[in-house]
Amino acid sequence: MTIILPSSPLPKSATPAPIVFGGWQTPATGGVESWLGFMGSRLSMAIETPNLRPEPDGRLWTAALLDAWLTGEPVACRFPQPGLVSRVGLPAGGTGVAVDGAGQAGMTLNVRGMAAGSSVVRRQFFHIMHAGRRYLHYATGSVLADANGTAAVPIGPMLRIQPDDGDHCEFGEPMIEGKLSGNDKGWTMIPARVQGLSFTIAEIA
Repeated sequence: MTIILPSSPLPKSATPAPIVFGGWQTPATGGVESWLGFMGSRLSMAIETPNLRPEPDGRLWTAALLDAWLTGEPVACRFPQPGLVSRVGLPAGGTGVAVDGAGQAGMTLNVRGMAAGSSVVRRQFFHIMHAGRRYLHYATGSVLADANGTAAVPIGPMLRIQPDDGDHCEFGEPMIEGKLSGNDKGWTMIPARVQGLSFTIAEIA
């Protein structure tokens, strides 16, 4: 079961980084180099929290991290997008944005369930919830939902699973989910606070 990290206080800093499968191929006898990419590229994020009040912040943060270290369960944390106000709206009675059609692959994702005229802006992150796991992506270009609330969103990295029709897509509060590393030697408690924690979440699929 995925362990959800506390939503407050917000991290002092967050450093996303790509995990890339592929690379530039250099011909042995010279010539033009070419890029060879493989499905599976994904993201990681290094997180540093501010100093935490012992109660309740220090208790909740350290307990969540300890649970993950001791059980090996994945963790999930909100992916920050400072200053971005999502323009992805829902129609009256809408239940959320969802994958529109099974069997999708590549670097375009068809979605439905938006309010007509909603916009996904370039470099806006979102996650797809598939089989109980979150997969983080971002829009490589801006798009508008049509009158039916559907859109074809160009994405990066390429899809590394085939999402099911109806899988939820979260544009408002996307999260990164994966394995935890760092700070596994514990944390420092000093009078009246827990010293800031540093760790990394890396997607595992």
